[in-house]
Amino acid sequence: MREILFKIEEISDGYTNYESQSFVKECFPEYPNNVVLYHLKYLRQSKLIEPMDSYWIIDLTPQGHEYLNNIRTDTAWSQVKTKIQPLGSVALSVVAEVAKSLALSKLGL
Repeated sequence: MREILFKIEEISDGYTNYESQSFVKECFPEYPNNVVLYHLKYLRQSKLIEPMDSYWIIDLTPQGHEYLNNIRTDTAWSQVKTKIQPLGSVALSVVAEVAKSLALSKLGL
């Protein structure tokens, strides 16, 4: 999902709509379409991407930008994965909170 958020951030101007199927085929040809589309649906439901509807992508939401900024560097992302690894599978909201917590701790907060 991190790769998807990076790609949306890269191509988005905040106004142009991207058709989901085309986005998947052009940006992630190495992955099965249904897997990437499922992740897009999940990102939409988690309010991290701004959809026009279920078939179009516009941009990241403010929450999406915040989450991506908290996991932007490979170091930060690695620290998040290390922290959640003992739990096995966790909800995206937990991953986001761990990322936020680690970012705040680096600021001494």
